[in-house]
Amino acid sequence: MNTLLLVALLLAAQPPSLVNTSDVKRAGNTVRLPGIVIHDVNPPYLELSGKVARTNDLLEFIAVEPQGRDYESLLTLDCKPSALQFSLLLIGCETGAIRQAKSLLSIEVEHKNKRVPVEQWLLDRKTKKPPTGLRWVFNGSYFGTNPITEQPVFMADAEQAHIALWHQPSIVINLADEHGNPYKGDDQGFDVNSAAVPPVGTPIKLIIRKKP
Repeated sequence: MNTLLLVALLLAAQPPSLVNTSDVKRAGNTVRLPGIVIHDVNPPYLELSGKVARTNDLLEFIAVEPQGRDYESLLTLDCKPSALQFSLLLIGCETGAIRQAKSLLSIEVEHKNKRVPVEQWLLDRKTKKPPTGLRWVFNGSYFGTNPITEQPVFMADAEQAHIALWHQPSIVINLADEHGNPYKGDDQGFDVNSAAVPPVGTPIKLIIRKKP
């Protein structure tokens, strides 16, 4: 992967740009943006910094910005959703339908050098157990228009959310399959797996890569 070339192409190809050119830093085999390290290895992957936001109760999101709806999210991430989308494109992921192989992702969470699939930090509200085999899809957000300023706005940035637990077209990453909305029934959606999750505010890393 010629990362510098891809950075240049992505910055040029998407007006308005997903990221500021000055935010992109190259060092050895890594490309850095605020809150994200892109590892230019084979296969490439993303390392996102963040913190635990919630240790119990139901969830709408895996990850949001710190100033977002952290009361409904497992984690907060230090990056903007637009930077996450840019970085996923950079490692060869493609936005699209759930059956498109290049849209499917692997997501792991790391704490104290222990890395596990992020679903181990969830409880299926129907089975009361951690779910297995969840399929994450790079849905991809999009630009809209701010009705007040009439300026372009990246919709996931407006939502301040990165990863949703039921289908929301404006969010960058969604679940590929329907697991229900926890606000619509006690057997739908996901809760936090309190037994597995460290205290609120604990630093974590989220590792995202394209599924092989």
